[in-house]
Amino acid sequence: MQWRFLSADKETDHRFLNLFTLHYEVTKEDGSIAHYPYFVASRNELDQLQAKNPHFDRPDAVVLCLYYQDPNTEEVSVIITTQFRPALGRYLTSFPAGLLDPQDKDEIEAAKREALEESGVVIDDIEVISPPSPTSSGLSDEIDSLLLARIVEFKEKRLEEFEDIRCRLVPLKEIPNILEDTAHYVVPLTARLMLRYLLERFR
Repeated sequence: MQWRFLSADKETDHRFLNLFTLHYEVTKEDGSIAHYPYFVASRNELDQLQAKNPHFDRPDAVVLCLYYQDPNTEEVSVIITTQFRPALGRYLTSFPAGLLDPQDKDEIEAAKREALEESGVVIDDIEVISPPSPTSSGLSDEIDSLLLARIVEFKEKRLEEFEDIRCRLVPLKEIPNILEDTAHYVVPLTARLMLRYLLERFR
């Protein structure tokens, strides 16, 4: 089949996230043409929807895997967050994350800012593990980057009013127990895979 984007309608008018109807013209294998509407949630405005204007050079948000290696014991620990997510109605065990601000030059700059604001840490040796990539393409057009960075200094975090986020430094040796305890810990897919990667990397 061949898909051609026609137009989009903005169905809601909220401050941070909106529902859009995308209109596609679909040419089927038998040559017939049909109209196909699709519903998507997006933080973007009409002219910046991925369907209308595909752009994978700048992510909407960054997800940060932040680790600390004790200089004396060489033990590796990782920052784990516990954050209430209203969409799920419960707390999730994950990583620090945040949206890019307009003044952020790129995901590296956003990562440094978010690490300090949300976790109170200064970071270095930043690696882009995943470039801007879709996160939930059946529901949203959000594009995120996943970064790995080493903690070099601990400071005070600066949370916004309704950011209910608790951060703790967890020794990597305790991570398998967290991943297996699904009764007490809900770990998002990206964080779960990244923690598995860290266990292998620092084994």
